[in-house]
Amino acid sequence: MKNRTVFVFLILILHLIGCTDSKGKKSESQNATRIMDTLSAQDPVAIQEEEHMGVFDSLARAIVDTTTLEGKRENIRNNFTTETFTRPIYDTLIDLTYDGHTDYVIGYYGLSGTGMKNRVNVYLFNPKLNAYIFNSKLSDLSNPTFYIKEKKITGFYIGNGGGGGEKMEWMKNNWVTTKIFKVDFDPENREKTEWIIEYPLTKKKEVLIRPFQMIPPKEILETEIDWDSF
Repeated sequence: MKNRTVFVFLILILHLIGCTDSKGKKSESQNATRIMDTLSAQDPVAIQEEEHMGVFDSLARAIVDTTTLEGKRENIRNNFTTETFTRPIYDTLIDLTYDGHTDYVIGYYGLSGTGMKNRVNVYLFNPKLNAYIFNSKLSDLSNPTFYIKEKKITGFYIGNGGGGGEKMEWMKNNWVTTKIFKVDFDPENREKTEWIIEYPLTKKKEVLIRPFQMIPPKEILETEIDWDSF
């Protein structure tokens, strides 16, 4: 597709350079416009990109009433889309700080890397400021599962070369990491892979032998992420 587009682009340039109207040579702006119009008409990728840019531009120009919480969330969602060029898969309200105020979560899918890449941006509600504040710690989680009743959150990322994950628990009005695991992929020892688990609060460490897989076994990390959601 790219080679064909470049070829058509060069042919059109050569053609337009040789064309003149009754008053002489056509202006460069006219030539450029016709080239882009012709390419867009023949290249579905260019058409799709133009449509996407139109969506991003319209969101960037959108006027939102940020005096309401709904408007604040819409503004956050619009900014997320225009700044990352990524459309959210979902957004939801969850009380992640157990203060009676719901916090705002935007879910999206990461573009780089291998394995499952469900990601989130988390904005905790600050009642004093009446605003949602971005939380980098919770937003750093990949493939998160929020166990709200149990007051714990798990997340992991395992690619073709390995990865890791963690469990956080709500303690003393803060999310504290209580478990971390790491795993490396060894193609010569796939069935007897070492899963290294650490417990930061107790300084304990253990190693479990399990087959390598891109979703951690339940005894290593609880998660509701499965391949059906991939």
